Amino acid sequence: MDQATPQTGRPGADLRLRDLLDGIAAGVPVRAPGADLARLPLGREALAAHGTAQDSAPWRDTESGGLALAGADLARARLEEADLTGANLRRASLSGINGRSTRFAGAILEEADLTEADLSGADFTGVVAGQVRLSEAMLEDARFTDAAMRFADLSRALLDGASFRNADLWGANFTGADADDTVFRGARLDEARLADANLTHADFEGASLAKASLAGSRLRGATFTGAKLDGADFSGADLSDANLVRLNLATCRLRHARFSGAWLNGTRMQVDQLGGAVGEEVDGAFEAAQASYLALEQNWKSIGSHDAASWAYKRGRRMGRFHAGALARAALAARDGRGVVRHGYRWCADRFVEWLCDYGESLSRIARAFFVLIGVFAVLYGLTSGMIILEGAEAGPTHNPMDLLSYSALNMMTANPPEIGLKPTGRVTNLLVGIQGAVGIILMGLFGFVLGNRLRR
Repeated sequence: MDQATPQTGRPGADLRLRDLLDGIAAGVPVRAPGADLARLPLGREALAAHGTAQDSAPWRDTESGGLALAGADLARARLEEADLTGANLRRASLSGINGRSTRFAGAILEEADLTEADLSGADFTGVVAGQVRLSEAMLEDARFTDAAMRFADLSRALLDGASFRNADLWGANFTGADADDTVFRGARLDEARLADANLTHADFEGASLAKASLAGSRLRGATFTGAKLDGADFSGADLSDANLVRLNLATCRLRHARFSGAWLNGTRMQVDQLGGAVGEEVDGAFEAAQASYLALEQNWKSIGSHDAASWAYKRGRRMGRFHAGALARAALAARDGRGVVRHGYRWCADRFVEWLCDYGESLSRIARAFFVLIGVFAVLYGLTSGMIILEGAEAGPTHNPMDLLSYSALNMMTANPPEIGLKPTGRVTNLLVGIQGAVGIILMGLFGFVLGNRLRR
């Protein structure tokens, strides 16, 4: 060879490196599946330091300035801690390689196959890797800062702790990936597929996720501060404890998403985006659903959407009742009498309040209860035969429905028994009159309270 071969200080490594470079220099396609290239200095700087980076060096790629390995077959090779910075690995086969802590910074990996490779801690900073295949690869703590990886396939990859800061991941496929604590700050993920991925505590601050699909993904504790989410699909996603403060989700799909404990202050969204219920309710997790509706209620209050806040409040109260019912059934199955009484009472009380006034949100339900109770007490007065006409030809006990309804209606609306020619007699009838008067006062007060709240809104 005309060009000097870099020395590694290890005879075996020198021989492996010489064989590789000789093959490239001879123009023979590199076919070395299973080769041992661990810790070899094959990067631009290492080659330049030994006088092998001149334009005339036969193993130098004119496009990338690094090692010319386009189309090479290095499947299942040992490449841990090797230096491949600036290498041209376009359409190379690197499936199943052991590339732990390997340096690929500035390399060309377009359409390269790295499926099922172990690349934990590898450095992919600034790589050009459009349509690279990394499905089922192990990429924990790998660095992809400023990488250009449009339409890359990272499906089912292990990405815990990986960093994609400012990377271009337009249309990339992360379906089913496990990506706890992964960093996507400033990344471009427009139209990316992140469905059914585990993105717990992922950092999307300042990222662009326009029209991205995150349906069914676990995003618990994720951060979306300043992210662009126009048209993103969060259907069925778990956004519990996620930071969604002051985002515009009005164009996102949120059907059955989970929001338990999420930070939602000032977040733009609408009730109809949820598909009628949050994901926790659909799954029967009523306690978590109550927390989810509470987060939504507080958010809608913060943006002045009172009707939406009212809807979330009522759904949250209903989830509390459902949870109480579930606890009561569990206590019954365990033969826990105290638990049955405690949770059963809560269920009954909440159910009554819902029927009476829809948890303080419905004027029509209060009016309905008012008229129903007028009829109920009129029937009770008739059963006790305690209403007497004082004067006239009809003097004596009356069972005339109009008489009984008139007295019942007036008694519900006045503090004192009405004077309309009818007089209650007997202990039972007088007790009913007192009870009805008290109930009427309570309902009138409740009606005024709810009306006042509605007017203030």
